[in-house]
Amino acid sequence: MGADPYDRVMDPAAGPPAMRYQVLGPVEVWSSAGERLALGPPMQMRLLAVLMSQPGTAWSIDQLVDELWQGRPPKTAAGNVKTYVWALRRALRTPDVPDPAILAEATGYRLVLDAQTLDSAAFDDLTQRGYHALRQDLCSDALRAFEAALALWRGEPFAGLPGRGVLLSVRARLEEQRSSLLEEVADLHLRAGRHNELIEPLRAQIDGDPLRERPWGQLMVALARAGRRADALATYRRLHRQLSDEVGVEPGPDLQQLHTRILRADRELSTAGARTPEKPTPRIVPRQLPAPPTLFTGRTRELARLTTLLLDDSGPAGTVVVTGTGGVGKTWLALRWAHDSLHHFPDGQLHVDLGGFGTATEEAAPSTVVVRSLLPALGVKPLEIPAEPAAQFALYRSLTADRRLLVLLDNARDAEQVRPLLPGSARCGVIVTSRHTLPGLVAAEGAHPVALDLPSTAEARQLLVRRLGAQRAAAQPAAVDELITRTARLPLALSIVAARAAARPTFPLQAIADDLAVSRGGLAALATDDAATDLRTVLSWSYRLLSADAARLFRQLSLHPAGEISAAAAATLAGAPPHLIRPALDELTLANLLAEQSPNRFRCHDLLRAYGEELTDAHDSAAERRSVRKRVLDHYLCATRAAARLVDPGHQPLDPMPRTAETAQPVFADHRSALAWFTVEQRVLLAAVDDAVAHGFDAHAVQFAQTLTPLLSRLSQWHDLAAVQAIAVTVARRRSVPRAEALAHRDLALAHLQLRRYEAARRHLRDALARYDTIVDRPGQASIHLQLAWVYDIEGNPREALPHAEAALALSSSSDDKRGTAAALNAIGWGHARLDEHVRAISYCERALALHAEVQNRVGEAHTWDSLGFAHQGLGAHPTAAACYRRALALYSDAQDQCGRAETLVRLGDSHRAVGDHDTSRDLWGQALAIFDRLGHPQAEELSERLATAR
Repeated sequence: MGADPYDRVMDPAAGPPAMRYQVLGPVEVWSSAGERLALGPPMQMRLLAVLMSQPGTAWSIDQLVDELWQGRPPKTAAGNVKTYVWALRRALRTPDVPDPAILAEATGYRLVLDAQTLDSAAFDDLTQRGYHALRQDLCSDALRAFEAALALWRGEPFAGLPGRGVLLSVRARLEEQRSSLLEEVADLHLRAGRHNELIEPLRAQIDGDPLRERPWGQLMVALARAGRRADALATYRRLHRQLSDEVGVEPGPDLQQLHTRILRADRELSTAGARTPEKPTPRIVPRQLPAPPTLFTGRTRELARLTTLLLDDSGPAGTVVVTGTGGVGKTWLALRWAHDSLHHFPDGQLHVDLGGFGTATEEAAPSTVVVRSLLPALGVKPLEIPAEPAAQFALYRSLTADRRLLVLLDNARDAEQVRPLLPGSARCGVIVTSRHTLPGLVAAEGAHPVALDLPSTAEARQLLVRRLGAQRAAAQPAAVDELITRTARLPLALSIVAARAAARPTFPLQAIADDLAVSRGGLAALATDDAATDLRTVLSWSYRLLSADAARLFRQLSLHPAGEISAAAAATLAGAPPHLIRPALDELTLANLLAEQSPNRFRCHDLLRAYGEELTDAHDSAAERRSVRKRVLDHYLCATRAAARLVDPGHQPLDPMPRTAETAQPVFADHRSALAWFTVEQRVLLAAVDDAVAHGFDAHAVQFAQTLTPLLSRLSQWHDLAAVQAIAVTVARRRSVPRAEALAHRDLALAHLQLRRYEAARRHLRDALARYDTIVDRPGQASIHLQLAWVYDIEGNPREALPHAEAALALSSSSDDKRGTAAALNAIGWGHARLDEHVRAISYCERALALHAEVQNRVGEAHTWDSLGFAHQGLGAHPTAAACYRRALALYSDAQDQCGRAETLVRLGDSHRAVGDHDTSRDLWGQALAIFDRLGHPQAEELSERLATAR
């Protein structure tokens, strides 16, 4: 046997890969011992194929459900996905690879593979090596790499699996790459004079894909060189007939010219071993592209978008504008795509750095570019270049009119700099990169915008791993994660960090991460001696072009608690009405110093904010900066209180509202719109708590924590609630506010309770009761006793829970707190139901239900209907129990209380199972599991095991 193609992409010192994953044919996984692993049923294998199609990419449960069932999932789809993942993890574990390759993410899963173990990645790597050798005219090296890449193929990619969704697009990309590679190999064999050997393989290739013209031309050349001129002409007639009958077109001009040359018995075509002529007359083919970026990883979607926009069935066409902030990787993306697509541009590539953003005082003028770079590259001698710019541009358009060229115009400042440099043919592809969005070019010239955002965390990790080596990165995963966070995933910053780490192979990565932590964002640690790669210098090139208003807003944005901000909050930040601040927002967006990620919502990445903070420290007074911070905190506190009152009408804030004269407040129609706003702003509001503490706004921090409780609870964000309330406990104690401290302890206990940290919950509830010794607040004390009852109940001690529920009832009744009384009555009813005293339970719950309806506490009603269902279920009245549970589900759905809904779904499933309706029971449990899994709830694992047993 010959050498394994995998060996060509591996470090020989690293040894063979532990596992081999294969998609270039039937999907298979092989152990290091050479055994094929059993991957399970078709749907399970399809799930693995989806993960293998984009290794390192995080897939949410919803995305995986869409891929597996294509819009028609069963009700148990989410649960099925978890079951498939569990089975695949077991299948992929071997003695030498004990850790699962499929990792759980916050919302789903991702497959982590070493690139050397996946055949499609090996194919890509070998292909790139071959093209690199070809550009250096090392034909034999290129041929070896190409043939090694093709040897990895065992059939159609993902053979045997339905071709839809992501598998369809990845399969099409791989097959296109393989077809192009076969054509490159044929060209190389023709150059080497192996025309006789090529005839039959080319015929087979044409039979498989008869509408690709390049193999037809190669077959005609091979036949002509083999002395079979008549067969070559017959081949052309066959192609002509096929294209005319099936597509209604004639062969392209290159094939027509080749046909003419064969008719004329061109001597070069009849000479064995001669190079394949590309044109009937010699012509300079420019190759101006800089070298491909060696560290480039990811950007799969953006590369596919460029292919869609720049290539169609007839070849390259169109103009694309790649926009994004400084250092985000616009040039890298353009170069990577250009080098991958060279075969589509046989007439060459032109490249110009227009200098729109850089150290030069002026950007390159179009006439200068044409005279000094483009016309000479197209073969025009200096004395032949016209004197007038208009004539220069006309000559440039004439020379590009009949060519298939790729033109890369890098670093453009505006549309006027680009327009004269657009070629004179729709067959040319043009890529423009710019920090500005160039709307004029999009509107007038029909250019297609491609906005380049920060890479995903997985892509950022791939970049570091590729430079640092998989072994070093795997040994220090926490440091790698911190480097990604500190660099804000900005490719330029990641590259600087990777270069420093690579230059210091013995340094722990954590030491480099610590350097970045010295200043927020680590700008000082990202300085270099080269202005083109020094991050602070690169960012300054964009800032210095801003108007005074936009520059001031850019500085103020660094004082915002988080990297994303609404237009209303930006107006508050600036202390101006929204309509007056909009022009500055638009200017920052056009300059890609800000991204409008959705209507009236903007994002600024961390390193830009760090740069803005340096600027505001230098240009704005301390009093101005504090005023901006207070305005923003007031804005968010007022809005959060308004949302909390709609979600929980019984919510009572600790302190009066701050003055809001300078704030533009959101308006909520109902609790749904309030929760929708909170879902969007949640990360910002949590950051506001930290920001308030960090800058001496203690009162704001405590008020935020108390106001966030009903919102975080409704969305089951227990870890966030615990973090916020831990801050509130510390700050309230520092400020000596006993009631605030008691409430913080109570709400921190609630978070611990939901996270099943029962001892911690009891400790904080005892601390809360101790604070009430110094103040009179019976409703507050009652709420503590209710939570203590809840703790004991969840721990399985309903007899210890019941006295606390009764104490809560006494305290609430004595203070005429109807909401508290209703909650206590329900807690007592639940406690009796847990003790199998179901008739007494129903009596208490019915009293609670009437009070909840009186005070319009719909979530309280939902809790009580759930308790009633549990009591009737205990009596064996399953139809009545099911009706109660469904009333609770309707109320929970209206209130958007997902955790309460999931718990009731479980009990409703139990009720159906008790009467033998196992299918409905499993379906209801599956719905509950999907919710628990999405919330990261501890009950998800227990319910998943129950479902697996039931199945």
